[in-house]
Amino acid sequence: MNIQAKIAVILELGKVKIAVPIAISCFTGFILYTPEISWQMFYVVFGIFLIVMGASALNHIQEYKKDALMKRTKFRPIPSGKISISEAVRWSVLFLLTGCAFLAWGGNITSLWIAILSIFWYNLVYTPLKQFTAFAVVPGALSGAFPPWIGWVAAGGDLLAPPILALSFFFFIGQIPHFWLLLMLYGEDYKQAGFKVLIDVFTFSQIRKITLIWMLSTIVVALLLPIFRVISSPILIWSLLFLSLWIIPNSFILLKKDERLNIKKLFLRLNLYFLLVMIMISIDRLYF
Repeated sequence: MNIQAKIAVILELGKVKIAVPIAISCFTGFILYTPEISWQMFYVVFGIFLIVMGASALNHIQEYKKDALMKRTKFRPIPSGKISISEAVRWSVLFLLTGCAFLAWGGNITSLWIAILSIFWYNLVYTPLKQFTAFAVVPGALSGAFPPWIGWVAAGGDLLAPPILALSFFFFIGQIPHFWLLLMLYGEDYKQAGFKVLIDVFTFSQIRKITLIWMLSTIVVALLLPIFRVISSPILIWSLLFLSLWIIPNSFILLKKDERLNIKKLFLRLNLYFLLVMIMISIDRLYF
């Protein structure tokens, strides 16, 4: 295997496509408290990026047997034989230790402990819980709330300040429809691998309606962000309102029968919505 292919395997092992947006959410939490670009910010955000890579690699190790049973995941690094379990363990440990070192250097002991809690929660609570309950995503969604909270605390923010609690709650709520949209696309795959899924509990029509409720809840929470001074610029508050008015009717495509293409579109639009909200917060703190 050449170097380029090896790097691609390592990045896939660390789920880099997930690690990047999570690192951006950490950046958003940091900038919310300290509106300036600094080396401290780089150390914290890069530390979280590496920690997510390490936790993701560990998740690959934990679930490689189940990954081998699913069409969507059977070509992942471990089940496909691109990397051995022992090497995956080494990369996971390296990512986690290096990430914690960067976070400790740029942040503080409190942010480091929250990061360690997030690793514990993702790998030792949420990951095993998926095998026992179809509702594991609800406690698992806390994993999405940790990164912005870590960024805020690492910058020096109070642990329970209203702005960061509001922002973290937005990420927490949004994780639930995000996962259930994936479930509607790959539910049978998850079921085949032995995971507990909502299609064992509800009909597909009921799942679409429940997911719609969570989508609308995510938008409502986003619209509350200005109240908690997460966004304060009138221009950006109006932009948030118009963005939300755009995604609300898009959410109702969940009720249409031609669901698979519609669900894929909504999944991408939800991700775009989160990205644009993070960009708005960053612009608000840096320029207003």
